[in-house]
Amino acid sequence: MKTIKTHHIPKAYFVFFILIASLQSCNKDDAPVVEAPVLSVTPNLTASYFQQGESPLPEVQWNGDRGKFGLENTIQGLSIDSETGQLLWDTSLPIGVHTVILFAYNEAGKDLASLTINNPFQGTFKGTYSPSVSIINVLNRTMEINFNIDGTLSGYTQSELDDGTLLGPNYFSGNYVLLETKMEGTFEYEDGESTYPFDADLDQQGKLTGQYSAEFLTVTFELNVLIQQ
Repeated sequence: MKTIKTHHIPKAYFVFFILIASLQSCNKDDAPVVEAPVLSVTPNLTASYFQQGESPLPEVQWNGDRGKFGLENTIQGLSIDSETGQLLWDTSLPIGVHTVILFAYNEAGKDLASLTINNPFQGTFKGTYSPSVSIINVLNRTMEINFNIDGTLSGYTQSELDDGTLLGPNYFSGNYVLLETKMEGTFEYEDGESTYPFDADLDQQGKLTGQYSAEFLTVTFELNVLIQQ
């Protein structure tokens, strides 16, 4: 009977383990190094009141692993594309200057960057006005006001009689101050010398509702922002 030499078996296992360890070491040396991304953005952006908008795409060094984007803080009407990092805002973005903190992240970590979005109030509003007393038969009354960023305004009123006759337009100019949703100001018609103070409320749907006193009556108005195409 032939005898099996068993002392060679442990030696074979030893050689096998050495080979496996060598392969694992090579795999670790060949694996790419992944680090946290480096994010940079355009620091100052300007929006247009009651209009949708978007930011430029950020610049990112992903350092071995492409990840995604997110927002650290929440602002009404503002969102981010998690794949591209582009900021998007709709008409509900509040008036004023907003600080936005966004981040890029991968499996190694994340990097933050901040920017500001300035959404100043400006635009053209158009609608109707109605005096508390009317001595003529008026079919339609139209009012339009253009508000500038610098606090000045200009506009006109016009009436259409029930027989089709147009009265006006009567042009005016003035100044205004807007604090959150409350507006106060004054205006004066080109062909007159009287100054008319007014106050109004601005809602999130772009509607301006207010009143002013003229002579011995009160005039109310309801205007809507005209959407630029």
